[in-house]
Amino acid sequence: MKLPLKHRRLNRAILKGILTLKTIGSLIRTYLLTGVFMLIPVAITLYIIYFIFQFSDGILGGALAERIGYQIPGMGLILTALICLLVGMIAQNYVGKRIIKGIDASMEKIPVVKSLYTGIKQVGNVIMQQNKSEFKRVVLVEYPKADCWALGFVTADFMHPINDERVAKNLVSIFVPTTPNPTSGFMLIISKDKIVDLNIDIEIAMKIVISGGLVQANKLIENNEAEAINEQS
Repeated sequence: MKLPLKHRRLNRAILKGILTLKTIGSLIRTYLLTGVFMLIPVAITLYIIYFIFQFSDGILGGALAERIGYQIPGMGLILTALICLLVGMIAQNYVGKRIIKGIDASMEKIPVVKSLYTGIKQVGNVIMQQNKSEFKRVVLVEYPKADCWALGFVTADFMHPINDERVAKNLVSIFVPTTPNPTSGFMLIISKDKIVDLNIDIEIAMKIVISGGLVQANKLIENNEAEAINEQS
């Protein structure tokens, strides 16, 4: 049975209204999630800065206040920075390196502390390696199977004395990090012909790995270019 014209128009209007509400709901959800993901890094960064300030200012600043009789806001943070600077200077010489080796050996003997200490130290080593440009360049490799690409870092040319036709001569060592912890990963030895070079910085690649791909290279490059233009102007 065919519905009257006014009923059909009413049904179309109701359906259109439902679709409009769904569209509005979808937009609200998209905007809400975008706002949350935009604010989370800012909030975490501000919280870490606040925590460091409160912690250092509360301990060192409080100790200094007891000595001089009054509180100087921010003095604890300045003292913390000076201590880090002093420790860094000591760690660069022979005596400091021997002390660090002794501390490492002692920490590795404690079962529970060993895992925590080693993990934190590995994160620091990755950051230091990034600053020293230990990674040569960023590449894509087919791993762990064909048509499945992984982001990796070329560490060095792999020199070998193997005289086998199955093994290519032009090999490179590639570190493929895991997400979101780039301190662990896999070392691959691959022919140079099997890798694809990516024209992006090590820092950008690290951000992509840590974010699990949420951060995209083109967005980071656009942001860096915009910052460079602003600095020049």
